[in-house]
Amino acid sequence: MKLVEYTSLEEKEEFFYNGKVKINVNLELFFEKIEEFQTNGTSYIYRGCNEAKYRMYNSAQRIYITQELHKQVPENKISEHYNKFITESIESCKNWYGNVVKLLFKSFGIDENNSIAYLSYMQHFGVPTPLIDFTFNPYVALFIAIDNISLDPSENEIDNYFSLYYAFSDARAFKIWQTVFDTNLKDQVVSYDAIAENDMSIILPDNESYKVINSANIINQEGLFIFNNHPWYPLERRYNGYAAIMKRDMGNEKFEKLLIHDKVAGCFNIHKSLIPAIKNQLNKKGITKDYVFPNMMDFKEIVSNEGILNSLTLKKIDGTIQ
Repeated sequence: MKLVEYTSLEEKEEFFYNGKVKINVNLELFFEKIEEFQTNGTSYIYRGCNEAKYRMYNSAQRIYITQELHKQVPENKISEHYNKFITESIESCKNWYGNVVKLLFKSFGIDENNSIAYLSYMQHFGVPTPLIDFTFNPYVALFIAIDNISLDPSENEIDNYFSLYYAFSDARAFKIWQTVFDTNLKDQVVSYDAIAENDMSIILPDNESYKVINSANIINQEGLFIFNNHPWYPLERRYNGYAAIMKRDMGNEKFEKLLIHDKVAGCFNIHKSLIPAIKNQLNKKGITKDYVFPNMMDFKEIVSNEGILNSLTLKKIDGTIQ
């Protein structure tokens, strides 16, 4: 089964603010807008996506849908089966190579049953999870969006664009999710059964009990996560449904008074022909592959060589190196 994709930029307008906005020129104005976002006192979070047509599925959903795992159980058991799929992945992570991840976490003082910590670790090594990556850094999000892609012109307009999404980390809906999530997990081991009782949540790295900062990647990427527990609804559809129910239950006036957004994020759709110019801007800011994806395989060579070079005592005496 294939994942559902957007067929046009106009179709995205239903789910994202400015969903059909196209950036084909005026890249300087775009970067100025990003700078404005960073300095206006509002805490934005960002997500880059290399195809504007892709919906916000998390990696667990992509596997569960495309490999048709749901067909293994009756329809009324799908949610339970989906949670089991994730739980079994967490257990496999714990047991990998003689419990090495579990032992690593133990040495860091992380409870072996802290499923959020395991999910964060798994996410950064490509294991399917119900987490969706966001970042506080728009330039990191841009880099992730354009890494390893180029323009292959298509007659279908949406294929020629990638997307940068932006949302407020302190949006009222996110705060409500976070309060419920934290309350459900308070004073108990952070098991996946407890996590799965929540529909959605924003998971911020400053929550010490969740221990999501457990890899080098999340530090440079300034990462955070949004949790979506639905087996097949992408985040934007799930959010729209949540907002519609809240608006129905509290009334439009109260909904607006509480400043609850009816869409999960805003969107810039950027033409892929601009990728070389964007890379040039990101390079100037030091946002490179080595920065965003620290390669620990290079750690020994780089650190050793720099240690040797920096230890050399070269002095100039009368213009001569001694």
